[in-house]
Amino acid sequence: MNGVATVSLAGVGGQGIILAAAIVAQAAMAAGFDVKTSEVKGMAQRGGSVVSTVRYGSQVWSPVSPRADIVIATETLEGRRALDLLADKGTLVYATTVIAPGSVLRREKAYPDDLPEAARARGVRLIAVDADALARAAGSVRAANVALLGAATHVLPFGEPAWERALELAVPAKILELNRRAFALGRETVAPTEEGL
Repeated sequence: MNGVATVSLAGVGGQGIILAAAIVAQAAMAAGFDVKTSEVKGMAQRGGSVVSTVRYGSQVWSPVSPRADIVIATETLEGRRALDLLADKGTLVYATTVIAPGSVLRREKAYPDDLPEAARARGVRLIAVDADALARAAGSVRAANVALLGAATHVLPFGEPAWERALELAVPAKILELNRRAFALGRETVAPTEEGL
């Protein structure tokens, strides 16, 4: 691989963005890449936006980049917001989960429904995943972040052994098997032939 690739992970506090970023970083290292990470927790403990970034390549000098090649979003609105993080022709892998913010609950704003149109205008490829349903099938909705990562494996250049090692290193042992199941379901849900993968 020439150059450096950037993956940004976006979601709402409590959805496991920081764990998901740790898994991606460990997978990249296990695949032999140099890796740098950064995170912006914001109001994470109160359900606010959280963004973590993982950059990998033969040599990575900085943990930040103005644009991401891939964004993985654990909620639809955060996916819509994260379009601004993506380079043109990038890929957004997002959960179809909807967590309405206070402004929507108070009916001050409408929940945006223009993600497909906005993505088309930028040439962004969308991969939608019902991560909550996959996580429930694995045993706990709390594993939705890892189910989403399983779906994202089709657009990330790390082999199965690297992902397995990453899960072992980043996920606590008591919930490792649950997360392995969620990851496998996510990987199976998005076939390599879908979305032009």
